[in-house]
Order: sequence, then structure tokens, then C-alpha cells
Amino acid sequence: MTKEELREKANDLPLAPGVYLMMDKTGRVIYVGKAKKLKNRVSQYFQDSASHTAKTRNMVSQVDRFDTIFVTSEFEALVLENSLIKRHMPRYNILLKDDKGYPFVRLSKEAYPRFSLVNKMANDSARYFGPFGGRFETRQALDAVCVALRLPTCSRKFPRDIGAERPCLNFHMGRCDGFCRPEMTAEAYNRRIEQAVQLLEGRSKQLLRDMTAEMEAEAEALHFEQAALLRDRINAIGALSKKQTVIAGLCADTDIWGLYRGSGKSCYAILHMEEGNLAGRETELFSAPNEESEAEMLSALTAQYYLPRAILPHEILLPMETEDCEELSEVLTKRAGHKVWVHVPQRGGADCLHPGAAGEDAESAGASEADGVLRHLQHGKERHRGLYGGIQRHPAAEVRLPPFPHPVFGGTSG
Repeated sequence: MTKEELREKANDLPLAPGVYLMMDKTGRVIYVGKAKKLKNRVSQYFQDSASHTAKTRNMVSQVDRFDTIFVTSEFEALVLENSLIKRHMPRYNILLKDDKGYPFVRLSKEAYPRFSLVNKMANDSARYFGPFGGRFETRQALDAVCVALRLPTCSRKFPRDIGAERPCLNFHMGRCDGFCRPEMTAEAYNRRIEQAVQLLEGRSKQLLRDMTAEMEAEAEALHFEQAALLRDRINAIGALSKKQTVIAGLCADTDIWGLYRGSGKSCYAILHMEEGNLAGRETELFSAPNEESEAEMLSALTAQYYLPRAILPHEILLPMETEDCEELSEVLTKRAGHKVWVHVPQRGGADCLHPGAAGEDAESAGASEADGVLRHLQHGKERHRGLYGGIQRHPAAEVRLPPFPHPVFGGTSG
């Protein structure tokens, strides 16, 4: 289609919410966007290009045709846009790293149920959890849960292999309680599985309270060996959120976002807070066009990060306003089954989050990028101190961050 034909088609669109897909001559989708009023948004692309950014001019020059999908509300447009971005991976959209989709954790229904990762839920009697994030992170988290609760991760089948041979190396290393031994009952195994389920459902605090009460009862009954085993499992579960970002995200009641823009790579950081304490942190580098505003970047990132997830915090604090805050709050609230508030703190200077968000992870983007971040951090110490104090004073956040210069933004994922 010629530019004139594209303009005419755009002007014929209704003033309704929806999603649009820009395609090149080969039919490949190169950009996906959403709009409250499709006619206004899409027609802008084919007007005078003098006001366009370099990225937009380059994208429009490759557009051969476009398609639109009408929806009934703005939050439906947000969900659909994110789904289409995941499906088509358009080159002109901001994209989080692709980890071959977000898998589910499956728990089979049998006498000795086992966990596994699957790409999608099936219509069977199994229980499904998630998705929690990428395949690698989910696998790591599931393995960590099994180790913390000393559940088997070997290939032995129960009850077939119970007593068939000696316990494997995991038992001798203290990573498994050896449920393949004849003295271990199916009841004990299933009780441990239910504890893992509580972790995957984000009910770690209740699990720890129950286990602590059980430990105290065993100690009161002078069963000190059993009490010591429970103590070790309690400590292992308590340490999970510090080592696993997925578990930290499940436990968190508040997420605090930071954003840093570099000349080559940009980076976001998320602090997962639980009852005012830092439970874990996540950082990720990504590529974004220089013409993209920070608000646009943040809007794309938060939608891609939260929409595929099943367990969500009650509050998400952003360093700046985005056009999707209300819609994202509505979508996430329906998905989580509880109120999820996405907003910018009114007091406390949360916009100071973004200068240091990249931290040491920016080194992977190149030495010059890291030097720039470090210089920015050096000049921004007082602003960080103001951030910590401001967030502590903000009644909605009620978080307690470590005093500077403890590197809460730096380092790799927890």
C-alpha cells in the first residue's frame, strides 16, 4: 500500500480502543501498539513525519500495511498487545529477554506426586502453578524448593523403587531425606509436597509459622533430633528468597522499580519487599531506541513482566507515571484475586531510583557503559540517601532499605 492509501485507511478507523500491527512487505510484524482511540493513534504515523522520532520514521518507511483488532476496553488492549508482542517479537518494540516462554509447574496426581515443567496446562487431574518467569529461573526456583524441603529430584519412581536399592548421593549429601527408604511413608512424602505447594502459592509466611510451631512442639516433647531437622528446613526456606528471585517475587508484598538509560544498553531493577524488608532484587539489561521516552520504556517493561505471572504483589511503585498505570492495576487485580496498586509515590522522590538501577550489571554492556553508571552513582549519593529516607516516610510504601552505600541495586539476581 502507498502512504496515501495507508493514511486513508487510518482515517477510516473508529475512535475505539484496540491494538494495531504494522507489517512490512514480507508480511512480518515489525511493531505492535495499542491505543485508546485507534483512529487518532494510527493516523499520526502517516501524517507529516517532521515531528516523528528517528525510530518512528524508520519504522513507518518499512510499513506496507497494518491490521487492527478492536476490543471493548483499554485494559483488554493492554493484555492483547502484550500477547501479540510475545508472539511476534517485533523488532521495533522493547522486548524483555525471551527464555522460550513462561512455563508452568505441574504436580502430577498419584500416590507419590512429582513436580515437572510444562509449556501449557492440560485438561487433566494434575495441579498447575505459575507461570513465575522464564524457564531457567523457574527451573532454578523449583530445584531450590525441592532442596530446601529435601524432596527427591532423582529419576527413581515411587512406590516401585522403594527399598530396591540404597539411597542415591543426594541423600548422603543432605539434599534429600531418602524417600526411597522403606521406613519413609507416603504420608510423610505427601506432607512435604504440600509444603512445597504452599511455597509455590506464595504462602511461605504461613508455612514458616506452622513449621515453627511444630518444631517447638517437638522440642517440648524432648524430640530434639526431629526439632533440629525442622529447624534446618525452616532456615533453608527462610534463605530461599535471598537466593532465588522467583521465590522473592512470590513472597513480596511490594515491588519497587528503578530504570536506567545508557547510551548502548538500558537496565531495570526491581526490589522485592516483604513487610518492609528487602526480600530480593532483580536486574536485567535490555536494548531500547534512544528516542524512546523513559515512560514508554517503563510501560512496555512492566506489562511484559507482570502480565504472564500468576502471583503478584499488592503494590508496585514506579519511578515515573506511565499511561497504563490504571489499566495495568485493573488487569493485575483481576488476575491476582486481590487489589494490585500500580502507582508513583506522591512523596519521597521515587524518581531518584533510576540513576543507579543498572549497578554492576551494566558491565556486561561494555566498559564505557559501566564507567558512565559508576560516575552517575558517585555524583548521586545524596540523591540515593534522600530516596531511602523518602520511601521510609511514605505511608503507602513503608519500606526499610539498607543505608547507602550498601549495594542494593548492584550485583546479579538474588
